[in-house]
Amino acid sequence: RTLEFPRDFGAHPDYRTEWWYITGWLEDDAGTAHGFQVTFFRVRTLRGEHNPSLFAPRQLILAHAAVSDPQLGRLRHAERVARALPPLAEVSSGGHVAARLGDWSLLQHADGHYSTNAGGEDFSFALDFTTTAPPVLRGDTGFSQKTADPRNASHYYSRPQLAVQGTLTLAGAPRTVHGVAWLDHEWSSEILPPEARGWDWVGLNLDDGSSLMAFQMRDHAGRAWWATAHLVPPEGGAGTRSAPHE
Repeated sequence: RTLEFPRDFGAHPDYRTEWWYITGWLEDDAGTAHGFQVTFFRVRTLRGEHNPSLFAPRQLILAHAAVSDPQLGRLRHAERVARALPPLAEVSSGGHVAARLGDWSLLQHADGHYSTNAGGEDFSFALDFTTTAPPVLRGDTGFSQKTADPRNASHYYSRPQLAVQGTLTLAGAPRTVHGVAWLDHEWSSEILPPEARGWDWVGLNLDDGSSLMAFQMRDHAGRAWWATAHLVPPEGGAGTRSAPHE
């Protein structure tokens, strides 16, 4: 399936699992660094698909948000889940993504920039993200295998080197922040095989403007039995990949 934009920015409800995942590094006015993460998941349950009720749990929307606080020494985090019921809980299909779960949101605007609002009892953030580069297609032009069996794969693209600015509030104290972030969007209908024990992933925004994504699948003995990496140079383009291996 060839990825097309802006069509594939939005949701793909015929697939079982899908997520939009943003991680980043923020610095406040005092020079304190914070890591953050916000993720919206969409899950097709295969339950109630022929039930005409709006409350049938055909699709679930889940979200998780977190901020690292070095002074606190742990993550501040929160999560939510609800059955899809627009406009209270939804992820739009086609065009630019619009994910909402109560007052949490991840939106892609007409000019291409993203924004998010999320938080918990002791933290919140309202952030804007801008990019000057097109999406980076992972794997074989957006088809990313996770094992030697091509059924164990996802459609996958990234938006590395996102410039971030906005407001981070910790324990009721707001502060202006800026930094760099990374967005991943994946969707698939396959789970991993029984041989897979775990999945390690990293996305690095490098100081020279390049970016590196790498992951490995681990078996039950802890060995890497499938791994791949993708380096994108500062000017963008195809970059280099390692050959996946068993």
